[in-house]
Amino acid sequence: MSCLREMHLDDLFKFNTLVFDPFTEVYRLSFFMRHLAQWPELAVAAITPHGQLAGFIFGKFQPGMDDTDMHGHVCALTVEMHFRRLGVASLLMNHFAQMLDYKNAWYVDLYLRCSNESAYKLYCSLGYCLRRVLLEYYPGDPDEDAYDMRKPLAIDVQQTSLLHASRQAVHLPSDEESDDDYN
Repeated sequence: MSCLREMHLDDLFKFNTLVFDPFTEVYRLSFFMRHLAQWPELAVAAITPHGQLAGFIFGKFQPGMDDTDMHGHVCALTVEMHFRRLGVASLLMNHFAQMLDYKNAWYVDLYLRCSNESAYKLYCSLGYCLRRVLLEYYPGDPDEDAYDMRKPLAIDVQQTSLLHASRQAVHLPSDEESDDDYN
């Protein structure tokens, strides 16, 4: 069993074993520092009873042009290999969605590698829907596309945030911000 708590600054120096995984995106330290500073309540660690870091999630809250566009974005989620398939990722994702519900967000979205079938199945089981495929999304890996997935939250009773889901393959529009800071 794991318990959740906000990430601490010193956790950033403890998660090397979690990020060296083929399905975990590797970001610069400045990425994590920015998220800890701007959205500390959306940077959460799963801790084992022995104090070991079992997983983490980093996300952000984005106010929109109007109330129905307020949403959260999962920027990074990973679970240590030995703690996978034990519900840690679901625990982190459900907590993240609950925090966004408190902020009256309409939906939460995320991007994931099309080759990451396990994550895709997990997100579908948590209520996420495929919105579109982002072609050549990952720098340095032009053959890898990303799924753009979205889940309506409690305030979106009629699921209007899913109305424009096309499932089409597109390049990320230049006016749409990618949170992935690989450089």
